Amino acid sequence: MRVFIFAAVLFSLAVLPAPAQSLAELSGGQQALDGSSDYQRHADLEKFNQADRQNELPPLTPLPAAQGPSLMSAARLPDIRLNENVIKHSVMDYKINPDIRAAAALYAAGDAQTAMQKYEDAIVSAEDDETSAQAAGDIAVIALGAGDYKKALHYAEQATQLDKQNPFYQLVKIWILAADGDAKRAKKEYDKLLFLTADFEYVSAAKLAIAQADFTANKQKEAIPALQNLYVSDPYVISHAVYLMGRTAFERGDYKAALTLFEQALAHDTNNYMAQKYSAVTLEKLGRFVPAWQTYASIFVLDTGDLETAKKIVNLSKYLKAAPADYLFYTRLNEILNKEPAPPSPSHMRVGLYAQYNGALTQVQSFAFLPGATFNIKDEKLGKVITGDGYVPKTIIFDKENKGVHIKNKWDTADFSTKRPFVIDLDKPGYTMLIRDVKTYNIFVTNTGDKELRGSLLVIPGESGMTLVNYTSLEDILPSVLISAARGVKEPAALEAAAIALRTRLLAELKNTAGGLYDIPDNTPLFNYGGVNMQSAAAKEAVKNTESITLAARTANSAQPAAPEIYRSCGAVSESDIKTAGRAAAGYVFSPSNLFKYMISNPPKDLISAPQDPTLWSSVKWIYSFPLKDIEARLAQNHAAVGALQSIEPAELSPSGRILAMRFNGKKGSVALPFEEANFILSASTLRSNFFFMLPFGRGAKTAENLFIGVDTGLGNGLCTDGADGMARAGKTAREILAHYYPGLSASK
Repeated sequence: MRVFIFAAVLFSLAVLPAPAQSLAELSGGQQALDGSSDYQRHADLEKFNQADRQNELPPLTPLPAAQGPSLMSAARLPDIRLNENVIKHSVMDYKINPDIRAAAALYAAGDAQTAMQKYEDAIVSAEDDETSAQAAGDIAVIALGAGDYKKALHYAEQATQLDKQNPFYQLVKIWILAADGDAKRAKKEYDKLLFLTADFEYVSAAKLAIAQADFTANKQKEAIPALQNLYVSDPYVISHAVYLMGRTAFERGDYKAALTLFEQALAHDTNNYMAQKYSAVTLEKLGRFVPAWQTYASIFVLDTGDLETAKKIVNLSKYLKAAPADYLFYTRLNEILNKEPAPPSPSHMRVGLYAQYNGALTQVQSFAFLPGATFNIKDEKLGKVITGDGYVPKTIIFDKENKGVHIKNKWDTADFSTKRPFVIDLDKPGYTMLIRDVKTYNIFVTNTGDKELRGSLLVIPGESGMTLVNYTSLEDILPSVLISAARGVKEPAALEAAAIALRTRLLAELKNTAGGLYDIPDNTPLFNYGGVNMQSAAAKEAVKNTESITLAARTANSAQPAAPEIYRSCGAVSESDIKTAGRAAAGYVFSPSNLFKYMISNPPKDLISAPQDPTLWSSVKWIYSFPLKDIEARLAQNHAAVGALQSIEPAELSPSGRILAMRFNGKKGSVALPFEEANFILSASTLRSNFFFMLPFGRGAKTAENLFIGVDTGLGNGLCTDGADGMARAGKTAREILAHYYPGLSASK
C-alpha cells in the first residue's frame, strides 16, 4: 500500500499571495467566459433567432427601447421558465426511473454489456421522453469517461432532443466537446447553456471544462480568462485553477510567478501532486537547489520507481551540506521530552517500527538509543548481558558481513555482539527511551524520524538488517495515533469519540495478529505512530477520559462490525448512508449521470465536516489532473504485460458509485485493480477518496490529461473526524457523535 505522506516530508513552501499584476499579465487581455460572447452580442436579431431555431433554442425578442442600446437587446419569451424549480430539478433532483436504476446497478456491478442493452431498450420503449433522456444521458456519460467522444456526443445529442429544457444534458455536451479538444464548439454550446440556466454550479463547471480544453490544447492564453474567473468566484476550484495558471507562467519562462502560483495551489490543497512536481522543477530552474532536492524527495517517496525523479535527486545531492536524511524534515530530538513516568496500563500492543508504505518493516542498519532510566539488555539465550545508567546513550550497528549486531558505547567500542534477538528494558516502568539517528539502506522507504518510546524494544538481527518492535501499551500509543487520525480536530467531544473508535479498532487488530511478530506497523494511514513525543495535551486528555471504553454491537444481529472504520472528511453522501448535512443530496441514487451531477455540485453550506473557510474545502471537494504519460509510466512499472495504455474505466462500483476497482486497457491486454492499487497507478496514491469521476482530455487523437473531480476522503465508511468536530461544535457529546456514525454499535467499558 502506498501512502500519501506530504504531512511527514513535505517541503514547507512559503505561501505568498499571488501578485495581482502577475495574474493580469497572464490574462493577456482576454475576456472571461461570462456570457458576453458573440452569441449574446449579435446585432442582427432576426438572423440570430433563425440560427437559434435551427439549434432548437428559444427565440429572442427585443427589449424595450428605454432600456438603452448599450444593453443586451434580447429578452426571454414568457413561456421560458428559468426559475428555482427548473434549477432544483436539474441540479438537486436525483430521481431516476426504476428501469434506469436497474441498468445503473448492473453497470456498477461490472456487467456493462447488459447495462448498455437495458439503456438502449429504455431509449426506445420508455413511456416518457424524460426516461428516454435519462438512458441516453447515462450512455453519454459512460462513453465520456471511457474517452469514446463520438459515441458520447451522439447520445448527448439524443438526450438534449428528448429533454430540451434540462441544462444537464447541455452541460454534458460541453464536457464532451471540451474533452475531445473542440474548445471552439464547446464555447458555442456554453452560450446555449446560459439560455437554459444561470445556476452557478453549471456555469462554473462549463467554464472549467473549456479552460481545461484550452490548456490541454496548449492554448494557455485562451484558458487564462476562465481560470482567473474560477479563481475568484469558485472556492472549490481554486487549487486546480491556480495550478494551471502556474503551468502557463512556467511555460512562458516566468518562474518566479509560476512558483508563487504553485505555492498557492498547495496552500489550498496539500494533495495537489502535480503542483508539487512543478514546484520542484521551478525551484531547480530558479537555482534554489536544496529546496528543489527536498521537494523532489517528497515526490519520490510516493513513487520510488520514478527514475526521472531519482536522477534529479542524485544530481542535486551535491548541493547538500549534511546527510541527505537531515533534509527530509523527519522528527529530530536532542533529548527525552517525557521525563515523568506514565501510570501502568494492562493493554499490551506490539508496534513494528519504521514500516515501509506497504506495511512491511524496514531493515534498520543502525540506531542510537538514550534511556530515560537505568536499563538492561537481555539476550535471547544468555539472559541479561548489559546494564546501564539512565541518559547514557548506546549505538547499535548491524554487521553486514557477519549478519549480527554490535552494541557500542560512547567510545565506539563494542560492549556486546550477537546474532540472536535481544530486548532493551528500562528498570522503571512508565519511563521512556529515545530511538534516534536511524539509518536504512534507502532513506526514502520509510520515515526515519526519532521516536520516544515506552515499554521494551525487541531487536531482531536478520540477513540484511535489524527488525525493531516496540512492546508497549495500547493506551500509551493511542494519543499519538489519535493526533494522526484526527488531524486538525480540536473539540474535546470529537477527540473522545475518535479515541473510542480507534481503541476499538486497535483491539480488533490484536485478535488477528496473535501469531505474528507485531500487531500494527507504525506508518499506515489509520495507525501512524510517531512515538509518545507526538502527543498533545488535548489528545492525552481524550484518551484518559475514555480509558477502557470501546464500541460493541448493540445486538447479535447488528450489521456493523465492532472494528469501526475512520476517515477524515465526509461529503453529503456517505457510503454507509449517514446523513452529514440538512440538505444532503436528497434522494441521491447512483447512476452515471447522477454521479457526474453530484461531482459538479458544490457541497451544502450546512455540511458538518466543512471547514469555515471554503477555500480550504479540498478535503470535501477536489480536482486534480494528471498527464497520461505519468499514468502509463506507473502502469508499465507494475503491469508491463498490458502494453501501451488505451483507456481506463471503472471495473466495479459500490451501490453509491464509489470506485472499488479500475480496469486499465492496453494494446496487449487489460488488468482490473482494486482501488488502492489503482490509486497508485493513477496518481501516485494522491486521490483523496474513491468517490470521483474521471474525464480523459484529448490532444489530437490521443488522451493527454486525465481530470479527476472527486469528493470527501477515504472510503466513506465509519466516523468522519471533521464531521465529528462539527457535531461537537454544535454541542453533541462523544456518545452522541458515536451513535450518529455507528448506529449499530454502542460505547461501554
